[in-house]
Amino acid sequence: MDSSSPKSPRSESKAEPDYKDRISCLPEQVIDRILSLLTSREAQATCVLSRRWRHLYNSLLTDLDFDWLDLLEKLRDDPEQAEKERARYVEWVDNVVHHQSGKEHSLRRFVLRFDLNNSYKSHIDHWIRFALAKQVKVLDLHFMPVCYDDFKPDCDPSHLPYVLEREILMDADVGCSRRASGLGNFGLSPSISWHVGCRNLEQLSLFRVNVEGELIEQLLAACPVLEKLVLEYARGLRWLRVSGESQKLKYLCIRVCKDLQLIEIYDTTNLVSFTYRGWSFTYRGFEEQIIWYLDNVPRLSEVSIEGFSARQVDLIMSGLSRYSSLQIMKLYFTMPFPERVRLHRRQLPKFTSVKQLELRFEGYGDSSLLPLTPLIEAFPCLRSFVVELMYPKDMLCSPRELKRVVGPPHQFLKVVEFNNYYGRPCDLELVNYFIDNAIALEKLVVNPCEEEYITDGVKKVKEPRERALQQLMGKLPSRIELVIN
Repeated sequence: MDSSSPKSPRSESKAEPDYKDRISCLPEQVIDRILSLLTSREAQATCVLSRRWRHLYNSLLTDLDFDWLDLLEKLRDDPEQAEKERARYVEWVDNVVHHQSGKEHSLRRFVLRFDLNNSYKSHIDHWIRFALAKQVKVLDLHFMPVCYDDFKPDCDPSHLPYVLEREILMDADVGCSRRASGLGNFGLSPSISWHVGCRNLEQLSLFRVNVEGELIEQLLAACPVLEKLVLEYARGLRWLRVSGESQKLKYLCIRVCKDLQLIEIYDTTNLVSFTYRGWSFTYRGFEEQIIWYLDNVPRLSEVSIEGFSARQVDLIMSGLSRYSSLQIMKLYFTMPFPERVRLHRRQLPKFTSVKQLELRFEGYGDSSLLPLTPLIEAFPCLRSFVVELMYPKDMLCSPRELKRVVGPPHQFLKVVEFNNYYGRPCDLELVNYFIDNAIALEKLVVNPCEEEYITDGVKKVKEPRERALQQLMGKLPSRIELVIN
């Protein structure tokens, strides 16, 4: 096979036989199969083993995963070295794209994961157009910065996020003519302007990419088989509208888009999963920050709401209560669930279709978890329940009298899982609640806390596991299997 590398290899007719290069003797179909199981980075690291391997790697891989995120931690305190690594990364991607250009095979995945910003826009634009020309199915742009300060709006101007513009996703001829004429993004019919590669896109993930809501809305209309859309730390995204019964979109994930003010999701008959994470949460105009609107999503079966105050539980529950298709609910609070937040059983709607509930909140002190029970009882048909203490800090385990709550029986709940169990009195109180009220409970899984947050970082802890063994081992009804990991 001819090499697409700028440097021509030595003629094989003149070269001495290399009996150590056994890989080159394998059938091409076998090498293709091996390469298909490797990531781009793994294939690059092993291409020195064989001349044929190197040339096939450069030209035939269908999954191009340029993932260097594991290097970021080592570069946090060395900006000079970080800049050198960016140059190496760009050279690596450019080299592979150069050798793959002109080949007839299509791409399944194209993944860019490293600290790249708008200073590298020309390279990133070229790579995206290359991937679309290859009829890529999964496009993942993940530009995590080395320095956390680059997340701030007032960061160094040279470190601003990459800007995804509509011209990059256009048909080449249309994009060139528009750039030459100086026209903007207005008045162009999506049916004739979008790059033909958009028709094959099934998954799109954007992390720290500057993108506007109008572009996302038009892109959804131009990608007839797009099933998954993920937007994280998207700058410039002030509103997002997802609508249209013809769309194939099944999974929508929006996380920490600080400029976002409005989310509208309606008439999307194929949507099955919606995830939102933000700093505050509002439904249909309550409070004045994020406003979201859900209507006519008949197949919605999984909802995950992250990053909201416990005081907004009533609001969120009322907003989702109309969807009888819900099977899985995940609620992640931004702070410990305060005892003073009182949820009233009669005020909360019932979610009889939900079979799996997950609650996550920060662990702190020994604040009672029993105020959660009215929320749990709003899901009377649960099969499994998961509770997790996030970022445990200043935990208190002083002995005190335990409280018990007798509530409506959970007739269908079979499995309860407690993650980051610390062994505080409030932890044991919640476990006792399920022992007393989950009459069908078959299994209790306890994953003891192994790390606790302190002023200087994180420390390893062994006591939570010892307390779990002491508090629970041999003390559960015989019908309940106890698993302490």
